[in-house]
Amino acid sequence: MKIIHPGEYYVSREDEYIGTLLGSCVSVCLYDGECRIAGMNHFMLPGRICSADLFKDRTAKYGITAINVLFGEMEKAGARKDRLNAKVFGGGHVLETVFEKSSIPLDNVRLARIMLELEDIPITEMVVGGAYTRKIIMEVGTGKVFLKSITKKDVIDRIEARDKEYALRKFNGGGGEPQ
Repeated sequence: MKIIHPGEYYVSREDEYIGTLLGSCVSVCLYDGECRIAGMNHFMLPGRICSADLFKDRTAKYGITAINVLFGEMEKAGARKDRLNAKVFGGGHVLETVFEKSSIPLDNVRLARIMLELEDIPITEMVVGGAYTRKIIMEVGTGKVFLKSITKKDVIDRIEARDKEYALRKFNGGGGEPQ
């Protein structure tokens, strides 16, 4: 499985999987079912329509670059825009900081929608927003995307359960010296 990180993208026609973990970031997954080519990006910020973001940024950290690069790489691999469909994931409000009211997650989602609409690429699935972290895995051969949404409470509950189990094992039921 190919794992992509923030600011990356990947296109393939192999029988493999592409995966990523999203918070406020967004991932656009493209698929051409006729030639079985799939691609995924993972961008952190929407970017601006200016020469600095459009022409100088060589990473996919900005959505405006990430989506354009993904279109180009899909076409290089043999996909055609008129056969593409898209799935969009992410844009969650997952960080409790001074920036909690930030519009970045919403701006990321809005940018993805606008750019796909401008290219006449239909969005067949969109799971965005909320207070979720999302793990997505795309099956290249079929274009299917498997999604697992995780809330902060789920993560905290798992950590607490793991720590409690560890303490019980290590300290012989909670009291006494480690074994």
